[in-house]
Amino acid sequence: SREHKTTKTLGIIMGSFICCWLPFFILALIRPLLPDPSVVPHWLGHCLQWLGFANSLLNPVIYARFNREFRTPFKHIL
Repeated sequence: SREHKTTKTLGIIMGSFICCWLPFFILALIRPLLPDPSVVPHWLGHCLQWLGFANSLLNPVIYARFNREFRTPFKHIL
């Protein structure tokens, strides 16, 4: 049971990391290959970068929700 919960938590953490950072890195790889990089709006790069930064906000929330050992100290800090 404990291993199942750990696997689930790790899967959620890795899934959120991939969802948050993958679009940014895909854009970073594709933009230099485009004949005209200005085709991609400048604001899109910023939004995708902030989506990646949002992953740092999600990590403590995920840990607090799914890890009982993390939840108690997290409540004390808040």
